[in-house]
Amino acid sequence: MIIDSLRHFVAEELNVDPEKLKETDRLQHDFGLDGQDAAAFMERFAARFNVDMTPFVFSDYFGKESFGCLPLWIFWIVIPIRPKVRPVTIADLQRSARSKKWKRTRG
Repeated sequence: MIIDSLRHFVAEELNVDPEKLKETDRLQHDFGLDGQDAAAFMERFAARFNVDMTPFVFSDYFGKESFGCLPLWIFWIVIPIRPKVRPVTIADLQRSARSKKWKRTRG
């Protein structure tokens, strides 16, 4: 079943308990996945589930890597402003894995 396979894939990739994953969980917002880590995750997801990611625009869903920029981290701690991105949820991954093509989130 796709949902079970996807749940185990996400759990292994993000080092979380598969039983605690919910369809509404968001990769960036709830798990902190961003930048190069997010790009690698999405590549592995596409390869594992044979998903055509042609319509996927990375910058719509994730920001740039920011771990190496200490001044930016200090700024974000003081003023928690982040670039607005659309969330990628477990449900989005599931929908895309089923259809074999990236399905954009609504909204």
